[in-house]
Amino acid sequence: MKIILVKPSFEYKVSFLAALREFQAEGLPWVMDIDPVELANNFEKFVNDENSKMTNWTKDSPVPQTELWGIVDGEYAGRIAIRHKLNEDLKIMGGHIGYDTRPSFRGKGIASSMFAQALPVAKSLGITEALITCNDNNFASIRIIEKNGGELRETKLQAPDGPLKRYYWITL
Repeated sequence: MKIILVKPSFEYKVSFLAALREFQAEGLPWVMDIDPVELANNFEKFVNDENSKMTNWTKDSPVPQTELWGIVDGEYAGRIAIRHKLNEDLKIMGGHIGYDTRPSFRGKGIASSMFAQALPVAKSLGITEALITCNDNNFASIRIIEKNGGELRETKLQAPDGPLKRYYWITL
């Protein structure tokens, strides 16, 4: 299965909206507040915002973020985000690279391929060593990160009631 990374584009509106419904059906926290009808009506603005994105979930100053969509046979299959630098929040949660694979495309190597293709992009942004975090029980992400050269440096709690978090570094 060949996957390409592209900048967010209006061209993928139908499959992106289908993916959003899949993510919401499984309860992906960061998409639960998105109204699919409103998004469909304002998709061009959404795409423009994605192409000039800043991190929006950190307490301190947002940082530039390159958002790329994984496309398979003309269909939206997932996304990968490359944060251009780390602020204090990203050092604890999030790191330089984050990704989501559309549920109906999982188990097909999509995330691993997106991740591998994103590393040269991160390097071109001036990142020489990338931090990637994942929960200690997220075995799929652990495999993806390690397959792509991730070196586990630390495992710790982010919060007293939170899950153990793994901190991987990849030299670019």
